[in-house]
Amino acid sequence: MQMLKWLFILFTPYVRPFEWRVDRFFRSVKSGTASTVVQERLQKLMQRNLLVLTLWMEKKYKGYSYLTKWQRNRLYGNAEKLLAKFEQFVKSRGGTLGDLRVNFHPEDRERLLYISQIMMFLAPGGIYKYIRTTSFGKLLRDPDEQKLEGDCNQIVTLYAYLYSLRYPLEDLKVKLLPEHVCLHFKGVDIEATTGKFAHYDQHQILPITELVSTNLLDLSDFREGAQHIEERVMVKSAQLAYKISSLKSLVATNLRIAYKNLAIAALRVKDFDAAIFYFREAGEGELSKKSKYNAAIWHLKKEHFAKAKRYAINDKELLKKIEKLEAAKAYNKLVAKVSGVKELSQARKFRKTYKMMLKLAEKMGDREAVDNIRKTLSKL
Repeated sequence: MQMLKWLFILFTPYVRPFEWRVDRFFRSVKSGTASTVVQERLQKLMQRNLLVLTLWMEKKYKGYSYLTKWQRNRLYGNAEKLLAKFEQFVKSRGGTLGDLRVNFHPEDRERLLYISQIMMFLAPGGIYKYIRTTSFGKLLRDPDEQKLEGDCNQIVTLYAYLYSLRYPLEDLKVKLLPEHVCLHFKGVDIEATTGKFAHYDQHQILPITELVSTNLLDLSDFREGAQHIEERVMVKSAQLAYKISSLKSLVATNLRIAYKNLAIAALRVKDFDAAIFYFREAGEGELSKKSKYNAAIWHLKKEHFAKAKRYAINDKELLKKIEKLEAAKAYNKLVAKVSGVKELSQARKFRKTYKMMLKLAEKMGDREAVDNIRKTLSKL
């Protein structure tokens, strides 16, 4: 079994089989996949191991260069140390609901006590320190060597992970406040950044899966080296967040931005069809139309007349210009063909060529050429 584990690490991009399972889930989400299906599968993965899911998501969609295989393996080892410390803490310290000022069902008492133990274990000033905009890896430092650091999204994720070790994650919700997020349990707000129970009035309470979309849309930590993330990966991230989130209008903005960025990237490499499609998906009708025009002009300069006409099909003026230039090129080829004709007897052999030249001259709108060819044909 140990040998299989090392072979898996050696010959795949993953350090845990569950990373592979999470990555397979991310890759399986398509634009046509039902949101309910995505959310259901995601919640099962979160219950299985939210920690691994979050770390792999940061590697895949934020591209932090420090998240190498070796480093991820090290971080998972740190997480095991942290978990051992937590389990020891739970055995030695009972929970308390002293600062909880809301009524709760007696059946939920044990779960609330467990949450209070998580709060005491991760209370700021102990092994944890709050810091804005950070990567999840900073919460997976060696707890014997350094303080754990994390922002509200990250520390809430760690709370949810510890909760999932004993109880179903579906017990928990996410409460979104302006530029902040906290956990919610059946009428009780849990402020993870301060390690206290709280009560926030009238804010949106969303499924626990919203935590993943919030992390996907969160700013990257500027302190971490980030590799270049391909625009298609950014779109995939935005699509995933859209499928997960209950706040479609908010996440749709990010998806439109991602589509627009992908369209711009496609223009750089002259992939006009992709640019037109993604601008349209982004709701940028004018930019999609402009891309068609630019595509037609680019192909026209390359004398790819058929492609140029395809892009200009809805632009009558441009289409007419392309057809004239196409006719002019064909006309000049025929002119070269009959350039050696000096006598009428020779010209009779090229009657069909002159007729073709006449059609092309008419398409070009060259009246002088039309008149000259007609004179020649009248003599043949």
